Amino acid sequence: MQVFKVYFKIIKANMGQMFIYLIVFLSISLLYSLSSTTKTEESFSQTKADVAFINLDEDTSLLTGFKKYLSKNANFIDIENKPEKLQDALFFRDVDYIVTVPKGFTKDFLLGEPIELQKTVVPNSTTRMYVDMAINKYFNTARVYVNNTPAITVENLVKEVSKGASLETSVQLKSFGVKKQNNGFAVASFNYLAYALFSVLILGVSSISMVFNNKNLNRRNLCSPLKNRSYNLQLIMGNLVFALATYGVMAGFGFILNRDHMMSYNGLLLCINALVFTVAALSISYLVGLLIKNRNAQSAIANVLALGFSFISGVFVPQEFLSDKAIAIASFTPTYWYVKANNIIGTLSNFSFDNLLPIFTYMLIELGFAIAIFSVALVVSKQNRITNS
Repeated sequence: MQVFKVYFKIIKANMGQMFIYLIVFLSISLLYSLSSTTKTEESFSQTKADVAFINLDEDTSLLTGFKKYLSKNANFIDIENKPEKLQDALFFRDVDYIVTVPKGFTKDFLLGEPIELQKTVVPNSTTRMYVDMAINKYFNTARVYVNNTPAITVENLVKEVSKGASLETSVQLKSFGVKKQNNGFAVASFNYLAYALFSVLILGVSSISMVFNNKNLNRRNLCSPLKNRSYNLQLIMGNLVFALATYGVMAGFGFILNRDHMMSYNGLLLCINALVFTVAALSISYLVGLLIKNRNAQSAIANVLALGFSFISGVFVPQEFLSDKAIAIASFTPTYWYVKANNIIGTLSNFSFDNLLPIFTYMLIELGFAIAIFSVALVVSKQNRITNS
């Protein structure tokens, strides 16, 4: 196993370059994990709006009761009753809603006169609806008592309205059927894996190829008692072990960060897809290693291929945002089909054959790339042996 041992001595000597890409992947995954906080809502809670309450009428019992009732739906903000102050408060979102009680409101309301509160709201505000509903509920209930109980006092009116308007309904959220998991982070993490895995494999395998394809070293190996079959077998074993170890470290880190979502069929499919992509990336790395002649071009080619494939295939930019031309070009790379499969896996909740068929089809396409590129690499390898012999 001399060749196998030398293989990993060379890998160890070049670990510094590969470690950079590993750190980049782990950092991106960690940052994405910390920034993605997924909340599962189990109950409904109403959001309070910031409201400025401007009373141009007297402090009557009706308005006092109304303000007390409205406080359940609003946080009152004290703002001076000047147009420029109120406009600034809305502009800077200090308040969402300004309700103004016109002069003589209580008297006209109790007499049944048509009179309304004045309101100014932030455009397209969603919290305004809660305030609108609260105002309408309170005064519509009060209008019913005023119209049907003429002798009712203001104090009793406020008491009865507050009692009726304060009735609340308990809301509990229920989910039916299969509960969908939020696999966004897991999918993103495994998509980023494509860039780091590709870079590390190209650097590692090309470093091995440049050493063993050296003309003088190759001629010495041909003269050695080591059989050519054993020599090639040990190289193949070294490539496979290196690729699987790289895959295991990256997939394992993604598993640790997102353990709950990875312990599912979705997580299993993501791991399988990443393993298939590793085979395709290894074949490309082997071909690149045969074509690279010096170390100056090694890092450049690794960056161009890994970054280029990642940008046009949907690793860094979602595929739905890519142009048709970019998609057409990306379809000739295994990275595109790898990301496409991951995106479908992330949304999967029903694991029927019809739903799994597109995923397995994309995996087969990745394997097709691996076989085709490896075949080309064998031809190049044979040509190199003839040239160096």
